[in-house]
Amino acid sequence: MKVIFLTHYSDQGHRFRVEQYFPYLIKHDVEPKWQPIYGSWKKRILIYKQLSNFDITCIQRRLLSPLEFYLIKRRSRKIIFDIDDAIMYRSSSSTHPHSFSRWFKFNWMVKGSDAVIVGNQFLKEEVLKIDPRKKIFLIPTSIDINLYPKKKEINNSSEVILGWIGTKSNLRYLKKLEPVFNLIANKFPNVKLKVVSNGVYESNFIQVINKSWKLEDENEDLISFDIGLMPLNDDLWSRGKCGLKIIQYLSVGLPVVCTPVGINRDIVKDGDNGFWANTQEKWVDRLSLLIEDSTLRNKMGQKGILTVERDYSLTVNAEKFLNALKNVFSS
Repeated sequence: MKVIFLTHYSDQGHRFRVEQYFPYLIKHDVEPKWQPIYGSWKKRILIYKQLSNFDITCIQRRLLSPLEFYLIKRRSRKIIFDIDDAIMYRSSSSTHPHSFSRWFKFNWMVKGSDAVIVGNQFLKEEVLKIDPRKKIFLIPTSIDINLYPKKKEINNSSEVILGWIGTKSNLRYLKKLEPVFNLIANKFPNVKLKVVSNGVYESNFIQVINKSWKLEDENEDLISFDIGLMPLNDDLWSRGKCGLKIIQYLSVGLPVVCTPVGINRDIVKDGDNGFWANTQEKWVDRLSLLIEDSTLRNKMGQKGILTVERDYSLTVNAEKFLNALKNVFSS
């Protein structure tokens, strides 16, 4: 079986939704090819001309015009549409989440695909609104735990690091915690905020350590945190997120404090491997509990490792991904 994966050329989504599966697929007699979509129409048409050489074309997260999707469908034997974001809506930065053009493209691609792979239940429900009989595979975003061999050890230092990792476009979520950082910094002068990103975060209240994201430093950066942060808005865009930050935090043994939106509620069990917080008071209270108790941080962190190994590891979900491909190929 030969499978081509059409993705964005500039983001990291394909790293976790596509490329990390390649060694497993190759081991099971699948020939995968990663093909970012980029450039002029002429370059794209040249890309699409090769699709007939593959058994399955998998489109990852791209919203394409009906014309471009038609060109792909015309050349493809089977099409899988893989989504791990609420791409049918505008992002949280928009005051108007609904977009006719986005929804039209999404509708067109769902109906024209042989199957859809989704990263969470919310996205599955969005697909079912369009086609209640669509073949859907729910495969959560996963990580290769072998890439994170170093785990957080009990930290007896008086310094406590609140950590956040992500792209600069999502720093706006962190900014909403400024009132929380104000109260935490006044209550705990030993607490710092570390931000690992391709952007820079500045705070008027808490001391910030900015670190540029590098793949080779990711494991070390994660274990330098004591508590992982995952604030979100409660909106349509956020409900489509697949919780990668949380999975990364938990994989190295960090407790998490998160906004209980979308898949966050599934990954983080409140009071078990982390805490939910949807008000300023709860953020301050939950962070305070973890800042004051290193034993609790370690206990929750160990449960987080088990959560990832059981539900969000590459080992578990690579087989699901392969079975989805086999199902579409044989249908």
